[in-house]
Amino acid sequence: MAQSTRWAPVAIVLVAAPWFAEMSWGGYPFTDIPAILLFLAPMYGGAALLIREIARRSGRGWPTILLLAAAFGVLQAGLVDQSLFNPAYDRFDFQHPAHVDGIDVSLYYLLAFTAGHVVASIAAPIMVAETWSRHGSEPWLTRRTTWVFAGLYALATLVNHLGVKEEAGNGFQARPVQSLVALVTVAALVTAALRWRSRRSTERRVPPPWVLVLWGFLAYLLYLPGESSSALVVGICVAAATIAAIGTWSRSTRWTDRHTLALVLGSILVGVVMPFWSEPYDDQVGAGAELVADVVAAAICLAIVAVTVVRGRSTTVHEAAARR
Repeated sequence: MAQSTRWAPVAIVLVAAPWFAEMSWGGYPFTDIPAILLFLAPMYGGAALLIREIARRSGRGWPTILLLAAAFGVLQAGLVDQSLFNPAYDRFDFQHPAHVDGIDVSLYYLLAFTAGHVVASIAAPIMVAETWSRHGSEPWLTRRTTWVFAGLYALATLVNHLGVKEEAGNGFQARPVQSLVALVTVAALVTAALRWRSRRSTERRVPPPWVLVLWGFLAYLLYLPGESSSALVVGICVAAATIAAIGTWSRSTRWTDRHTLALVLGSILVGVVMPFWSEPYDDQVGAGAELVADVVAAAICLAIVAVTVVRGRSTTVHEAAARR
């Protein structure tokens, strides 16, 4: 019997990806949220679905997902909206700190944009949807719907590129050398993702899930403590330590999906405090409206974490019962 599309987890990813990536920081007027979801769901959500489908259909796991997520982050910031290279992107200066002459890119924002997409646009929505679904490890798309979402992603990406170029981008077009560097980086990350091979497992002890919740929260909240070259050094150290530690622990036979979920939930909990720290994207939002939006954004993140924990426990019970 042919597999049908799993629409429930697909819908979760389509909504969660733009929410975690752009709206969980608060400050958006409520009237803008439906339009933002409609605009970004095919692009962020479509990318997350396609990345997950590639990994699950090929029998690969989270290393492949995360490497493809990094490729998406570079593609989005370097070639689609080109904010990585634009010296006058809306009201922001994304060229400093840690500016690299010649390519004209900020290493600080290269890390910030890429890490943000890896965690918020791809990993968090996939993990939440897999936890809420009883078909967590299975492909969710048929071949036909895979092509449909690929087409929607391509169309949304084109619309985003053209729209941002004229509105936030002020007509900016990346130079050929910048586009080439971005393309080579994307190609290298995709190649690494598709050539990744599982390493031999160990019997190493792993931390309890609550430690990983704390790790995910603190690492994602504090990995870039300010906008400076020294903050970039901290960010690189935090990222390297996290990759090394999780890469070591996840090879253990004692590592389970509960540990991966705990790490992701920690990053989602950043959305409980970050709205009150960060400036709103829309600088026209009044202080009162911003506070309400921030409180609602924080409450939604808390609700998502709570429901995910409950769903994760019920799924574990269900799987244990099925094995008996």
